[in-house]
Amino acid sequence: MKIMISLGTRPEAIKLSPLIFEFKRKAECIVVSSGQHNEMLTQVLDFFNIKVDHSLNCMNKTPNLEKLSINIIDQMGPILKKEKPDLIIAQGDTMTVFITAYLAFLSKIPFIHLEGGLRTFDKFSPFPEETFRVMVSRISEFHFVPTKNAKQNLLNEGISEDRILVSGNTVVDALHRANRRVDFNIVKKELLQYNFPVDKLRENPTIVPITVHRRENIGKHLLNICKAIKSLSSNYPDVLFIWLLHKNPDVRKIILSEIGDDSDNVFFTEPLSYNTMVYLLMNSYLIMTDSGGLQEESPTFGKPVIILRELTERPEVVSNGNGFLMGKGVPEKKIKSIFKKLYEDKDLYNSIRKKGNPFGDGKATDRICDFLFDPAIVKFLNNYPGSVNKPISIGKIDEFNWS
Repeated sequence: MKIMISLGTRPEAIKLSPLIFEFKRKAECIVVSSGQHNEMLTQVLDFFNIKVDHSLNCMNKTPNLEKLSINIIDQMGPILKKEKPDLIIAQGDTMTVFITAYLAFLSKIPFIHLEGGLRTFDKFSPFPEETFRVMVSRISEFHFVPTKNAKQNLLNEGISEDRILVSGNTVVDALHRANRRVDFNIVKKELLQYNFPVDKLRENPTIVPITVHRRENIGKHLLNICKAIKSLSSNYPDVLFIWLLHKNPDVRKIILSEIGDDSDNVFFTEPLSYNTMVYLLMNSYLIMTDSGGLQEESPTFGKPVIILRELTERPEVVSNGNGFLMGKGVPEKKIKSIFKKLYEDKDLYNSIRKKGNPFGDGKATDRICDFLFDPAIVKFLNNYPGSVNKPISIGKIDEFNWS
């Protein structure tokens, strides 16, 4: 079997890395990078020592979704014709994923969606990712979903149950692997660039990483977040807030102009390496973010997450009590209130630390391989596309069963 894995951003590389290692043991595996987020992507590939077979350069200097889509079509199309894979896998909800699925459909190559079924049910939040997810689901032959809730979303949309596997999220598998590879010397060297007091890291300081990048937060929401952080940094001078700035110039302009150099305990950095990010996750007190991936990763290390968004496509983090969604308007008052509660109520904080991760148990890769290499699936792929409407019956696989 010849498997092509398409990726283009850092989160995709993280979540696909466990599958790449396993697929290369079991089949011919071709890795194609669109280069959608080239610099940040390369950090992860280097960390996991992953070799890319085809490295494209699709990201234009001025962010433009229309141009990006054209670039990916122009450059990835010839790769499909050359490699002729038996199936294609991509993860998540980016332009790379959507265009890869579209090209697979045009080439009549079965497309498999990793991390399927996530929904906010608002096509503009997150934008454009929510609509990409829905459209990719219509193209995909198989869906590897993180939770039973994600599976139910697909069933509600008419996806056949025999095409869905509740695998758990491979991000947990990746974190287990990354945890063993973190190099503290790299952490120190990287943080020193930003005047972060690395000498205090051995003293177990209270560290709070912050990331904000969603398009729908630009404007009033981001202003509320900045005001909240500025106030919190003043009220909790012993807390070290480390804000990882996104490359988006509109996001950076607002943050830097609102906070600037006024706070001695807010440290701004460029996007950090995966090595350093994993270290911060392991050693933080809590996480403040609008990132989807960090909502999934934080519970692995028992860290509460303050979700700086109106909606989340990962409701399990809230229902399981691992995180707190700020909701409509992303209000400054609520951000400060939840932070205060988590910082001062140690019983609440410790109870959250004991909760498991609702997104996975580190065995997603094994479940996915058991599914894909089942004889019934192999037969389906060998007879594609003539077999697309036939039900498939495979051997018993123990799905991820969070409740």
